[in-house]
Amino acid sequence: MYYAAGYYLVIPKHEWGTVNGHRFRARTWSVSTYISHVYPGTWGFDWEYSRRQLPENFTPTDQELTALHAWIGEAFAQGQYAWPGFFSTHEKAVEFKSRFLHALPQAKLLGIFLHESHCATAVAAVEPHTGPDWPNLATLLQLRAPEPETGLTIGFDLLGLFDFGGYEPFSYHVVEQEYQKTFGVVLNEYGLFATASDCQRVAAYTDTIANEPAVWLPFKTKLFGPEF
Repeated sequence: MYYAAGYYLVIPKHEWGTVNGHRFRARTWSVSTYISHVYPGTWGFDWEYSRRQLPENFTPTDQELTALHAWIGEAFAQGQYAWPGFFSTHEKAVEFKSRFLHALPQAKLLGIFLHESHCATAVAAVEPHTGPDWPNLATLLQLRAPEPETGLTIGFDLLGLFDFGGYEPFSYHVVEQEYQKTFGVVLNEYGLFATASDCQRVAAYTDTIANEPAVWLPFKTKLFGPEF
């Protein structure tokens, strides 16, 4: 069984870049701020806010921003929005989009889900570093909220989990060609892995390339919308 690991409102950046002389356009759909614009990011917390962090296409008025910060603060206090920035339920994410992102209809709702066999590992990585009243990934996973039947599964994202609950995505390191050449693993049209087992096959290699103190786990990724 898979359990909810967060709901995110994102617009994939899909930027052009060059790696080892190879020109490419990123196509990955990810909840990571490295890969997508996330609404809100940490700037949703008034104590973390900096106008420099706002995506260029999001230009709220001062009044709208004050209302957003108040909404996030209340949701955080109720455990419905968690650190470092995700919604605990599909419904709360939809409510936020309806209220604050009406000017960004292109924002998509992604949900990530972790298999029960990995939950203890994720909780152990995060829980010792946060207070008991600080809603985060460990808090949500311990609720054992089941994956909903709705939504379109678009693949699996290999995420390096940091002790504060944030993620570093495999796609940040642009190793798709190495995956295919060394492991025979081909990413799908969303720039994600087709199966969780493909994630696990390349996890150790990705950890070596990333050289970060992270725990790499496969998260099922779903796209939600009126059509699903």
